Amino acid sequence: MAADPKAAARYRPRYNIAPSTVHPVLRARDGQRALVPATWGFLGRFARGGAAPSLLANARADGARTKPTFREAFAARRCVVPADGFYEWTGPKGARRPTWFHPAEGGLLRLAGLYQPAKDPDTGEVDIRFTILTTEASADVAPVHDRMPVLLDPGDVDLWLGVGDVSHGADVADVDRAEALLRPAPRGTLAARPVSPRVNSVGHDDPALLQEVAA
Repeated sequence: MAADPKAAARYRPRYNIAPSTVHPVLRARDGQRALVPATWGFLGRFARGGAAPSLLANARADGARTKPTFREAFAARRCVVPADGFYEWTGPKGARRPTWFHPAEGGLLRLAGLYQPAKDPDTGEVDIRFTILTTEASADVAPVHDRMPVLLDPGDVDLWLGVGDVSHGADVADVDRAEALLRPAPRGTLAARPVSPRVNSVGHDDPALLQEVAA
């Protein structure tokens, strides 16, 4: 696997990210895995009056292959977003309570994503942006939320990225096989932990966010 040296030098652990945050993703480059920095959120349409476009942080897996916003990326620009967990919330607005979902056996999660190149209208620089694919909640997540990120098995990463001997990139049969990976994780994959509502502000980004609190 190749890693962008500039990205490696800038990397630091994060405990609370949100759309517009830069985060490393795995993508295919020259037939191999490459770890590169990317900004979370596809750019949607510009709002009226020249306002900034909306950020599409997630895409429903059941429509991403055919939806105009995502279909080109689904065919040829799939990525993996490494993470050691993700948050979901319950409760009314203003009093939302976060739960941190993480691998029951430890290690990393491999979230299925898509990426797109996007030119900054002010600087002209090309940025890589990503969105995370979601599916129906698994038995582990359903008590808290009805959706969850698509989690890939380690052995399916190359197929999803379109690299190595298992894949031919954007071939129709290959895309069919990639689409078949978009399913809820098996029961027992994830453990859940109620955590501090400090997570509700992206300005808080420290290890204490992951400490368990009373539910």
